Amino acid sequence: MTETADDTALHQVATVAELEPGTSTVVEVEGEQIALFHVDDEYFALSNVCPHQGGPLGQGRIEDDCVYCPWHGWQFDVETGEHVQGDDAVGTYDVVVEGDQIHVRV
Repeated sequence: MTETADDTALHQVATVAELEPGTSTVVEVEGEQIALFHVDDEYFALSNVCPHQGGPLGQGRIEDDCVYCPWHGWQFDVETGEHVQGDDAVGTYDVVVEGDQIHVRV
């Protein structure tokens, strides 16, 4: 964990080799479930909890820069966390890649 000037911390959560393109994983940071995605050579992190009924977004399919909740198909933009068809959104986290280490800012 690395402290930053704005009182948030970077947490090392995975390595680049552990997250193949087009895949996701779920990590826990400070008691929060975070879905980590590798899409188009970029990494994104969202809350793992769908606001509809709590579905695990990290287990959803990824298509066209969106993740589809595996329970009821709600889709969220992996970069912004915005619900594509409505006003709901999920929280996002900054992702920092340093060398082969993937960090999430919480």
